[in-house]
Amino acid sequence: MQKKTNWRWLAVIATLAMIIAACGSGDDTASEGDAGGESGDRNPSVIRFIFAPDPAWDYLADTGELDLWEEENNILIDTSSTWDEFTGFAGGHADIVSMGTQEIPVLEAETGIKTVTFGRYNYQRSPMMTRADSGYNQLTDIPAGSNICVSSPVSNTQFWSVAMMQLHGIDYRVGGGDYNLIVNDHFVNPQNLLNGDCEAAVIIPEAAAPYLRTGELVLMYDGKLPFQLYNDFSGFDDGNFHVMSNLFTATEEYYDGHPDEIKAFLALWQKGVDLWNANQEEIIRTYPQHFAVESDEDVEWMIEFMNDPARDWFVESVYLDEAWIEAERKIWDFMTELNPENDNYLEPGFDQPRFEIVAP
Repeated sequence: MQKKTNWRWLAVIATLAMIIAACGSGDDTASEGDAGGESGDRNPSVIRFIFAPDPAWDYLADTGELDLWEEENNILIDTSSTWDEFTGFAGGHADIVSMGTQEIPVLEAETGIKTVTFGRYNYQRSPMMTRADSGYNQLTDIPAGSNICVSSPVSNTQFWSVAMMQLHGIDYRVGGGDYNLIVNDHFVNPQNLLNGDCEAAVIIPEAAAPYLRTGELVLMYDGKLPFQLYNDFSGFDDGNFHVMSNLFTATEEYYDGHPDEIKAFLALWQKGVDLWNANQEEIIRTYPQHFAVESDEDVEWMIEFMNDPARDWFVESVYLDEAWIEAERKIWDFMTELNPENDNYLEPGFDQPRFEIVAP
């Protein structure tokens, strides 16, 4: 059965973007410069990086760590910050992107872009929530056919499609399945849930912070976030969390041609992770906008929420190892077991994208 997908237009975007780039590009030799060592009078190498707005990145820049790294490595990072980094990368506008584990094979299948994933950053964090007085803890507590609020047919719905099939045998998808999934923005869905427009909703925690703080909304599945819930059905219990919202993924051409830049890039983000772990409270207070909190009460709630190691969605290390890669890739096998009408379905026997281990 042919998959019905919302992704096919991305192939058109990618093609048009590459045509535009070919027609309008000038001399890009700066992107081919050498990395490492003192800058001297050499042209710096340029990494085009597209990612979502991020507090650790802002902290790297504002503390001067980014400038120091660029000077020491003779590399400049040309950043594009957007919530739609998938489309920008598919359109050929970046060498490296931060993207979710489940998105990578879909991107390759729909655009023909070959990728290499070489680092990790944020876990998938969007939990399922309900009203405090509903009594629901898992989706099977909610009558089939009920409305569920989601942010997208893909994104975190990719994880929940897999989780619901593996845990309950539920066909969970937009445009069909056992429940009526209604798509709205993360920041609209908390109010929709409170209004009774849906019985449960999958929302990033920060978008629902005021309502979680007051207790009007509660987390389902015993309070577990997706990266915790994965170990309940994946068969892996290696003491690590899995299923990433943000991996570091490069085009295969860039990864194979720029080993020094790749290594330096990961070292920079490890510095960012270390700074986050050492200065978490300061970073949340300095950049509350990245956590969608404004009032002092909500800022304090977010600090307490993130201080729980089980809920902190930042990794300890950006570096990969073989055992972790094996567990992470398992999500793709689960996606081949979904209903073929699901936008997140993968054909059995698909060509698995590359993961590579980069030494510190």
